[in-house]
Amino acid sequence: MTKKARENYHHGDLRQTVLDLARERIEEEGADKISMRSLAKEIGVAHRAIYNHFADKETLLAAVAAVGYHELAALLGKSKDEAEFVRTYATFALDHRNLYTIMMNRNYAQFENIPTLRAGADAMITTSIAALAPEQGSDDDKRRAVMRYWMLVHGGIGLHSASVLKTRPDEDFINELLAVAGLGPEPDEAPQPLWSNRAGTPQ
Repeated sequence: MTKKARENYHHGDLRQTVLDLARERIEEEGADKISMRSLAKEIGVAHRAIYNHFADKETLLAAVAAVGYHELAALLGKSKDEAEFVRTYATFALDHRNLYTIMMNRNYAQFENIPTLRAGADAMITTSIAALAPEQGSDDDKRRAVMRYWMLVHGGIGLHSASVLKTRPDEDFINELLAVAGLGPEPDEAPQPLWSNRAGTPQ
């Protein structure tokens, strides 16, 4: 257990202790490896005590995801331009792969019905609009301006993490992502060839 989790538990804040420990275990092992019982055992409490704060594992994962959204929003809020926004977003996602997976695996109903998760997502949306959306225009214009970058970055991260793209260090991938977005120079590396169909004709 982390020092922060121990301190929270020492001060009687079981909810925060569980949240911190769940975050730590997710970062290390992924969400599939943790359970309410295993967390309770490590903390030294009956597992029923955890259910006083989190109805089930999905509720706990949503709370961890909310923390991730707030952290990402705070980092993105320091971005000075679109390129820095993309680099910050991608760096966070790749440095915290398991946490990012939890954040992105929440469904629309959870965002609508879990206030803490909604607050985290709203913080990120507000920050993204300030960094990416035009000052003038309709709400739809602003939404699409943000989604243009979100979809590009999230899609690129998914392809890179799944090893669909040419294998390269994370930093080189981020530079390629910026070039694809028109926000940076073309990386000084051999390009990835396009896939070909069975007849050998380039796609």
